[in-house]
Amino acid sequence: MVLLVRFGELALKSPFVRRQLRDRLVENIQEMFAADRIECLIRADRARIYVEVNDVPAASRALRRVFGIVSFSDAQEASSDPEEIATRAVEIAKGRVPKGGSFAVRPRRSGTHPYTSQDIGRLVGRRIQEVEPGARVDLDDPDVEIHIEVRENRSYLFTAIGGGPGGLPMGSQGRVLAVVDSEAGAVAAWLSMKRGCKVTAAAPDGSNAYEPLRRWDVRLKVLPWGPDAELQDLVRLSRSEAVVLGSRVEDTTATKSTLDVPVFHPVIGLDEAALTTLADRIRTA
Repeated sequence: MVLLVRFGELALKSPFVRRQLRDRLVENIQEMFAADRIECLIRADRARIYVEVNDVPAASRALRRVFGIVSFSDAQEASSDPEEIATRAVEIAKGRVPKGGSFAVRPRRSGTHPYTSQDIGRLVGRRIQEVEPGARVDLDDPDVEIHIEVRENRSYLFTAIGGGPGGLPMGSQGRVLAVVDSEAGAVAAWLSMKRGCKVTAAAPDGSNAYEPLRRWDVRLKVLPWGPDAELQDLVRLSRSEAVVLGSRVEDTTATKSTLDVPVFHPVIGLDEAALTTLADRIRTA
């Protein structure tokens, strides 16, 4: 099976930068799969990444933890020939469209073809109704959606879209040292990862608040921060360009004036409900 992986803001970059970020994203997918012992073959073009796997459920769980991925779909691959696309779409519709139920065809194209997206939608819709006479088209609230992406000489058909964390590929930006001494500290570190930073966790003695982050960065580096250690020393040791703290609005910090790198507070504006939601996501992904 092929998992069709989509990325978001990477596509807004210049071709050179986009290619660099996409290659980093591919490396991160491979690293996450290797940690979960998932075998895969990966190829990519300017707008999509194609991941061939045997264990789709395990691969889908891993992709949900790869920063830079906006969404992905378990897709069936076919040629760009309209008749083959229609045949595959009918196979997908069988057993999925309930008797007397509704469906919608969502076609998209990229490349040069002798037909339009609307042509594909009409052809597929007509073929489905031929084998499911009671089925009706409902573009607003269908029982089943059949998505078709035609990309150059290949097509990809799917019915579901899974969400990823979004952001930028981890490691594509600078290094930061995150003080992970609490749930808020873990969320602050996670938000830094989401913006592409490579995070080193500074863990005070007795704290294991950083453990959930290992599911998001399989090579997470953790430095002990004892009572006699200076945070600035950890900054130098980790070669970090900034420090990230899990500060809340009611907190005050004296470290900002003593460190020679910028200090960021990603969660300072979050209320408790938003903080808890993100913390739960980090733990359960």
